Amino acid sequence: MTREEIVTKLGEILEDTLGEKAAGFSEDSGLMDGLGLTSVDMLYLIIATEESFGIRFRNIGIMDLRTVGEVADYIEEALR
Repeated sequence: MTREEIVTKLGEILEDTLGEKAAGFSEDSGLMDGLGLTSVDMLYLIIATEESFGIRFRNIGIMDLRTVGEVADYIEEALR
């Protein structure tokens, strides 16, 4: 899976979570600061990401992921 495909799929998850507030996100968008995700939204993001990509977040806290790009980095590494 390419980086672009990963980010596109993450965008779909963000849209499901945030609706219109996710429009115009980029890899540099802050999850909590920029997009306004709450801690509950972050949990949903993690669960939906695990299900969509068939991965598990291990040895990382949800607050360790600050940007869309950092989530994409983690997914890329987990898919290897």
